[in-house]
Amino acid sequence: MMTWVNSILEGFRIFGCYALPVFVPVTVIPMILSKKYNLLEVLLKEAFILYMCCVVALVFLPLPSMEKAANLSYQYQLIPLYSIIRIKNHFCAQEILQVVFNVIMTIPFGMYLKYYYGMNAKKVLLYGIGLTVLIEVGQLTGLFFIFKGSYRLFDVDDLICNTMGAMIGYWMVCKAWRFLPELESFDREIAVRKPVMN
Repeated sequence: MMTWVNSILEGFRIFGCYALPVFVPVTVIPMILSKKYNLLEVLLKEAFILYMCCVVALVFLPLPSMEKAANLSYQYQLIPLYSIIRIKNHFCAQEILQVVFNVIMTIPFGMYLKYYYGMNAKKVLLYGIGLTVLIEVGQLTGLFFIFKGSYRLFDVDDLICNTMGAMIGYWMVCKAWRFLPELESFDREIAVRKPVMN
């Protein structure tokens, strides 16, 4: 549990040190040029970038030590729903938490795709699969071949759980859709002061 907490805190650090300094000018300059701003849109974008920083930290960090990296091999688990079999045969809270957190991790992703981009179920499913395949391939290949082997296990169950999480997020927004404000309703003009003529 503490490893996950530490990874999330590392995601916040990555966001503060690297993402936020880029995000601010990229967001502010177009607003100044268009003379319009949307506070909710800015907050959603910022929250999504923070979320993605935390996902990257959760799935790829901490990096292996040099000693461990020298002895890596490629690790994978290709049996669908094998985690359920493991839980059934050897009941373990850690195994249950692993499954639950793999689902929870991508719920915000599905929510964002539906609310911000208005995507339908098929597109959210495809993007959910795409995200989790990217994550799992990164883990299988040792962070895209930076390391000579897998320092995290490629698990087909993670693909299933992550995709399920994205679809749950989509479903949650669908259920709450009529209560959610439209993004466009938060559009505001930037007031420009005219010089006072004497």
